[in-house]
Amino acid sequence: MIDTHTHVFPDKIAPKVAQKFQAEVGDHLQLSGDFTLKDLKAYMKRCGIEAVVTFCLAERPEIVVPANNFLIEIMDNRTIFSFGTILPNMKDPVGEVRRIREKGVKGIKFHSAFQPIRARDENLFPIYEAMAEAGMIAYFHVGKDPVNPSHPPGTSPQDIAHLKERFPPLTIVAAHFGGLFMLDEARKWIIGRDFYIDTCWGPNIQSLDPGRVVEIIRDHGADKVLLATDYPSTTDPAPQIRWFQDLPLREKEKQLIFRENARQLLGL
Repeated sequence: MIDTHTHVFPDKIAPKVAQKFQAEVGDHLQLSGDFTLKDLKAYMKRCGIEAVVTFCLAERPEIVVPANNFLIEIMDNRTIFSFGTILPNMKDPVGEVRRIREKGVKGIKFHSAFQPIRARDENLFPIYEAMAEAGMIAYFHVGKDPVNPSHPPGTSPQDIAHLKERFPPLTIVAAHFGGLFMLDEARKWIIGRDFYIDTCWGPNIQSLDPGRVVEIIRDHGADKVLLATDYPSTTDPAPQIRWFQDLPLREKEKQLIFRENARQLLGL
């Protein structure tokens, strides 16, 4: 299996990230790991994950380059695929896109719930253009803030649909089935269109109706769905993976979702 949505931070700051995250989510969920690379590899071994895509998000411009350097250091593009981070108000963001692409980074994660950005912000457009030219993948948190689901989304399914119209060559992954806590909107703007979606859901996938999940997968096309857990920003991934394995999907559909679509996306 390939998990296309995980998070990792350098050892020296991972405890602070975990503490801050747990304080923000409170009783909403219990972290299933500590955000370190060692823990991420332990999760992979424990759950039979052959490869992961992982993110280290920068909330401030001065953190972007160090975060990307860390991601470049830990990736091997065999078992660990790092997707970079970016902010439009840093010095030369387009240059940073080109730098990390030359180092072998295949995509960038945009997270409007934790970064001061929205997918529709026009100051991101030069970044998208550079990514499209370089054949990079744009991976978006789409939908509500999991900590504050009553708040308007920073990036909505409609925003992603309009972004694809503006940048047709850009390969886009819309996380959380195309819209966290916004499945009706995702059905209108994302499902059945030219996007990959992933299977992350908070606080866990078991909170969704299995029949509805199968329906969404088939309406969208199993060849555009990626297995993803959001590790460790979610509850224990092992039951979530088992739940997904038990869905009444055809074996070919499961093979696509668990492995083959990610291999196609990553160019393996």
